[in-house]
Amino acid sequence: MSWTTNFESWRSFLNRAAAVSMVFLGLWFAAGVSNANAQAFSEDFAVVPVPGWTTQNNSLPVGTTNWFQGNTAVFPAQAGATNSYIGANFNNTTGTNTISNWLIAPNRTMSNGDVYKFWTRTTTANPFPDRMQVRLSTNGASTNVGTGPNGLGDFTTLLLDINPMYDTGGAYPEVWTEFTITISGLAGPTSGRLAFRYFVELGGPTGDNSNFIGIDTFSYTPAPTVAADAPVDFNGDGRTDYVVTRNTGGGPSGQITWFWNLNNSANPTAASAWGLAADFFVSEDFDGDDKDDIAVWRPGAATVASFYILNSATMTARVEAFGQTGDDPTVVGDYNGDGNADLAVYRGGANAGDPSTWFYRTTANGPVTYVSWGQNGDFPAPGDYDGNGSNDFVVQRNAGGGQAGFWTLLSTGTILPVTIFGTPTDVIVPGDYDGDGKTDIATVRGVSGSIQWHYLASSNNSVNFITFGAAATDFPVPGDYDGDGRADAAVWRPSATANQSAFWTRSTASGTVTTFALGANGDYPVANYNTH
Repeated sequence: MSWTTNFESWRSFLNRAAAVSMVFLGLWFAAGVSNANAQAFSEDFAVVPVPGWTTQNNSLPVGTTNWFQGNTAVFPAQAGATNSYIGANFNNTTGTNTISNWLIAPNRTMSNGDVYKFWTRTTTANPFPDRMQVRLSTNGASTNVGTGPNGLGDFTTLLLDINPMYDTGGAYPEVWTEFTITISGLAGPTSGRLAFRYFVELGGPTGDNSNFIGIDTFSYTPAPTVAADAPVDFNGDGRTDYVVTRNTGGGPSGQITWFWNLNNSANPTAASAWGLAADFFVSEDFDGDDKDDIAVWRPGAATVASFYILNSATMTARVEAFGQTGDDPTVVGDYNGDGNADLAVYRGGANAGDPSTWFYRTTANGPVTYVSWGQNGDFPAPGDYDGNGSNDFVVQRNAGGGQAGFWTLLSTGTILPVTIFGTPTDVIVPGDYDGDGKTDIATVRGVSGSIQWHYLASSNNSVNFITFGAAATDFPVPGDYDGDGRADAAVWRPSATANQSAFWTRSTASGTVTTFALGANGDYPVANYNTH
């Protein structure tokens, strides 16, 4: 937002009737890619029993074997040492009975798209059919598999059933064969376990079924997740930093100085002079180093209006003409999914009913792409609503009857049904509040002197609200201040008393409130730059 002495909101600037304080500004949360590699693991079964794994033989009666180290006399391992696999056989029970022998993998927090892989086989020319199931529990660290051969406990979800008809002739692979299971259908990140169940009816030494199976080269790979970057994150640690700007030059064209403290660090306040009082602050990661850059857009005539960017990777300046006076530059973001923020402006239709246009440029001084979406009187609500890493085209519009609607054109070209949410005078504060990697529709409004935050969680379509902040004084500055991948409700509260201006943040996940003193009365919090 441009510097003004009264912190005029973008909506007021466009002559919109404001239902909340003129200080209601905000920000967009750009999307980037992260991977939960800390959870990934693999197992080659070089040692059995396997550390961190659980076994439970629920065959009735239990036979003379459980899961055991691979037997090279039957067949060698798929990889590694010849005996580096885990096996089970007909002696899991006695006589002719049902085998139900469980091998349970370590607990993980799973998400849709996570991948489990493993290799398995039985003996060559096997005349006694084998069978194995792969099952899932979503009950945290539980290893409850019930009791008896037909018990399932918490492992009620069947992911794979190899040879349920007890066919011979390779229905259960007789050479090492890789299987891949991709997790789906979860409502969100879910703690649970995967389990192998050697399950053979009419099994045992005198049964018609069951012989010998092996499992080898197991791996778990979390899905790459498109997660919300922490906006205004100067050091790339996934946390929004505390940043304010100040007119240190005086007057409407005075020099602007940026002051910041890196979140969760003991570093002292740093400062950098960049921009003029009439500029719009658009801090984003323009150079793709996962650190947001100090950046402004300076209005002017076509070919004169320009972005001024201080690249964090090289500490060099980038100046590029783009847009014209009257455009909204706070829609900068990654429109092509390459991990770099693109120069972008939104130009509202000039007259009632006229279409609005989004302009963006993905390479320095490259061609300009324009997309017609929205109309006169709409307000842009930029973000990545489908979680594919590219900015989508979304506008808020008065839908009549005291309601607002959100019109969405995805970056893929798909037009979504209109979403009715909030009132026409609500202020847009989009972000990923539920941590599913997608921007949520979110707004704020003044209610009885307080700021009430409303968001529509994309993970389950639930409507949520949080009361946090004072409508008369505070600047909404949502961001991910605790580094958990979820946008937090936050405000910056100016004070005429020295050293009393401060950021107030409320964790969306825990509700914990923290404060951080920074700034002075008359400053502007940069994380507030994109409320519409």
